[in-house]
Amino acid sequence: MSNQYDEEKFKRVSIVSIGKTPRITKMLLKEGFEIVQGDPDFVVCYGGDGTVLYGERKFPGVPKLIVKKKSICRKCDYVLHQVREILLNIRNGRFSIRNEMKLEGRVLTKKLIGLNEVQIHTKLPIYGIRFSLSVNEMEFDNLIGDGVVIATPFGSTGYYTSTGGKQFRKGIGISFNNIHNKRVKSYVVPESSKIEITVNRGPALLLADNNEKSFELNEKDVSVITKSETEARFIYAL
Repeated sequence: MSNQYDEEKFKRVSIVSIGKTPRITKMLLKEGFEIVQGDPDFVVCYGGDGTVLYGERKFPGVPKLIVKKKSICRKCDYVLHQVREILLNIRNGRFSIRNEMKLEGRVLTKKLIGLNEVQIHTKLPIYGIRFSLSVNEMEFDNLIGDGVVIATPFGSTGYYTSTGGKQFRKGIGISFNNIHNKRVKSYVVPESSKIEITVNRGPALLLADNNEKSFELNEKDVSVITKSETEARFIYAL
């Protein structure tokens, strides 16, 4: 987590939310912030976990303040009645920023970035896929199932846990989704790892977070998943 930041650099703010945000808008204006549609100094994400992921795609790398709107929000640090005090802290430079790693999934020249996870998933739910995975001299050949979830520490409380993984704080998590071979378990590898996944029988999809954009994978297509050079940044009041 970083040291205090200069409050003069945090004047322009964008709001990411589903629906209208009159109360937050009023608070921001009252405390002297300028609400903008683009090029913000920071972003208020008001909603649930999906809002956070969408906000990071829309404003990658821009510091984000996460405020809970929905009942399901594992990553929401604050609720609405705390916002005014937090904004005062931001205005006066009493805040810090925590960086979170992201993942990059590539197939040929195409790529997707995920804050929570990148995954290989069957395209047709009535059919499983066959795939092989290689990482750090470990190989899993011709696995059969719904795919595999590759998660960050930030995303390790999400879909990764639903597929058998456990929350972790460092590294990259690998969890197999509904795999036929029950002896294959989830595990965590160093964040410097290069994970290669070959589709032996598809069709499958390369996905990231709740991004509607995806890439189709067919027989012999190889996806490479690594730590992204970019990071997400989150604001915490002091």
